[in-house]
Amino acid sequence: MQRQEVLFDMLKLQKQATYLTICLMFVASVVYFLIHGFEIHFSLTVIGLVFMITIIGIVLHEFLHGVGFMVFGKVKLNQVKYGFSWKYGAAYAHCMVPIKLTAYRAALLLPVIVTGLFPLLFSYIFGSGILLVVSVILTAGGIGDWLIFRSLKKYDASQSVMDHPTEVGYFIYTKTVDQGRKKDD
Repeated sequence: MQRQEVLFDMLKLQKQATYLTICLMFVASVVYFLIHGFEIHFSLTVIGLVFMITIIGIVLHEFLHGVGFMVFGKVKLNQVKYGFSWKYGAAYAHCMVPIKLTAYRAALLLPVIVTGLFPLLFSYIFGSGILLVVSVILTAGGIGDWLIFRSLKKYDASQSVMDHPTEVGYFIYTKTVDQGRKKDD
């Protein structure tokens, strides 16, 4: 197996994430206001509730990455590391062993769907501005995961991938030409 390191420029990722977050915030808010009307109420209680739910959502987001690694990638709990990177100002869940590309992609998107898109849908259904704000924040927090997900499209589904242990990126594992040939050749 040949291992290729793929790293992301954090400034470039943050720029892309900022642009996508602004677009997401605008579109999600317009849809919400079209359904429920334009009425905004702020209070310390609401701000505190949004903050508390967002913190819980961030923890749940990383937990769900780990669950995705275990369920889709068939890794053990001790092969998933959780933590906080002071360098990047972000919580993380790190799969310490290579897993199939399809499993990795599923583990990347699971938290964005559960903590971001489902609450957005519920905010539309129930008319909850609090859920709208939290869902936009948590979906925005998963935009980096989505950008990494997109970068994996160029690789074959049979390949394996592993989180980079110290940087924003991953290792992609490919078969060398000799390994792909039969012994009869």
